[in-house]
Amino acid sequence: MAPSSPGRSPLPPLVLAALLLLLHAAFWQGYYEGFRLDLGRIDLPTPRYFALAAMLGFLGLPVVVCLALAGARALPAERLQRWSGAWRQYPDRRALLFLGLLGVCIPLAIQSLLLEHAPLTDDEASYRFAAQLLASFRLWVPSPPMKLFFDNGFLVNDGKLYSQYFLGWPFLLAFGMKVGLPWLVNPLLSGATTVAVFLVAREWFGSAWARVAGVLCLVSPLLMTGAATQMSHTAVIFSLAWLLYFVQRSRDGAGAGTSALVAFFFCLAFWTRPATALGMGGPLLVWWALGLGRDGRPRLLARVGAFLAVAVPLAALFLLCNAAQTGSPWMTGYHASLRYARANAFRFITFLPEAAQPEGFWYFFVERSPSLVLARGLMALFRLNVDAFGWPLGLGLACLARGTHARWLAASLAGLWVMHMPVADAGIDSFGPVHYSEAMLPLVLLSTDGLRTAWRWSWAQGRPGLVPGAVGGLLLVCAAMYLPPRWGTLSRIAQDIRAPLDYVEREAPDNSIVFTVTPFSPNCRAAPARNFVHTRPNNGPDFDDPILWANHLGVERDRQLVRRFPGRTGFLLVVTRNDCQPLLIPLEEAREELFPPVEKVLPSDFPESSP
Repeated sequence: MAPSSPGRSPLPPLVLAALLLLLHAAFWQGYYEGFRLDLGRIDLPTPRYFALAAMLGFLGLPVVVCLALAGARALPAERLQRWSGAWRQYPDRRALLFLGLLGVCIPLAIQSLLLEHAPLTDDEASYRFAAQLLASFRLWVPSPPMKLFFDNGFLVNDGKLYSQYFLGWPFLLAFGMKVGLPWLVNPLLSGATTVAVFLVAREWFGSAWARVAGVLCLVSPLLMTGAATQMSHTAVIFSLAWLLYFVQRSRDGAGAGTSALVAFFFCLAFWTRPATALGMGGPLLVWWALGLGRDGRPRLLARVGAFLAVAVPLAALFLLCNAAQTGSPWMTGYHASLRYARANAFRFITFLPEAAQPEGFWYFFVERSPSLVLARGLMALFRLNVDAFGWPLGLGLACLARGTHARWLAASLAGLWVMHMPVADAGIDSFGPVHYSEAMLPLVLLSTDGLRTAWRWSWAQGRPGLVPGAVGGLLLVCAAMYLPPRWGTLSRIAQDIRAPLDYVEREAPDNSIVFTVTPFSPNCRAAPARNFVHTRPNNGPDFDDPILWANHLGVERDRQLVRRFPGRTGFLLVVTRNDCQPLLIPLEEAREELFPPVEKVLPSDFPESSP
């Protein structure tokens, strides 16, 4: 292959790329006084998000083209052959170790430096509560006295107190609770996921491209930021990644033990997010089952038997847990949560009552308009296209994938989309379309194959430097154009969320009860962005924490609760509107007329004091 033509300097496209990046920074500084997004939606993106997407296409795509041209001019074939040879010869064990460690360390760095261990949603508190229950070998605890004070979003408080969420992720999180390191669990799962992606990609594409797949995991802001939270999506991606690996092993002729692991990881995914497990894992199970047809009858029966030996007990346990919590094996925590919300006049919930009016199994956020269902699915793909990797045409490389594995991965993506059609939103926009986070598993593998296709094409065209230059451009666009507004806004959101938590931890004495108003974390530093932590933290299942949190139901009612906890002192937590400073007001000094109840109190809530 001939080297680059003489006289073709890479400097002009590099200068143009630098100018485009400068224009992008000037756009944000000139119009928005810095890199600030107006996050706070779960469905249709906000105006500044649309501006971010537009700039990624209008300025970011030319930056990628410029870097691709610079790469074609500056990287001769001989140099690329040496580099690719060294890349191929790098030891797999060492690569696997580095990828796994980075898969752990990057989320830890985001968690510590960017989020400062702040929760990003109220969901995280509910998962933590479920994990605390499981860590103490319980599925629920009795509702506390005067239970309205302790109502909280995503908890069922109907005489039993438990999380509305499925128990797969809390089961994993409970191990972190036991050792006092719950924040470490998702980063560990992230590292294990990166290892599984490497192993799958090595089976399909070889070791060199398996390393590329691992790197794509590490550079995905959606994957890495999600792993820095205590939400459940990282656990599902972990389960599905290892499910895919053992499906591939089974198709390669591994023994019955592999089929048992296929069943285990599918069940773990189902226990965590059933719709995602069925949508994405279902096609993978079909692929696994089709591979069994090549075995003789004894081997076939052994594999099916191993699968059922794991799947049937775990399915039965799933139903038994439902029965223990909700009273029926066929009623999930979601259904019990809606039942309780209706009985409780929709107080202390985080969704609008009209969003949960339909009856039956598919009650929650079900859309009945076909055009709206398709529009929301399209909008989810639009957001995923932007947030998956933080570069323009984020789904573009996946479209270049070819082969049998690509078709099954595409079926997995389609299954996820179909299973989410009834859902009314793509998820919070703090770091991406969260309900579609699991799509990153097939997207990483499809994008790896797409890069492999582009690499072969560039060599055939005599321009091998195009692909590494374009990849460098994509990473540059993510780092210089996508991450500053995204992570800058996320950091300010985390500061708003942490402010009242840090203040109470610093100022409230032990044996306190802190009553809170809404919103719990006002949008101050992050404005115009809004956060998704609307309510106070949950208490431990035994209500023996040094500081208890409670809803403010009126000064006199609050004092009544304090008397039920002898030895504790009551405080009212408020945030000043002018400077967004949290204040703790001793309950004995609070005046009823200045602090009305957060929600309407009904006579049935406190029958012992009703006239």
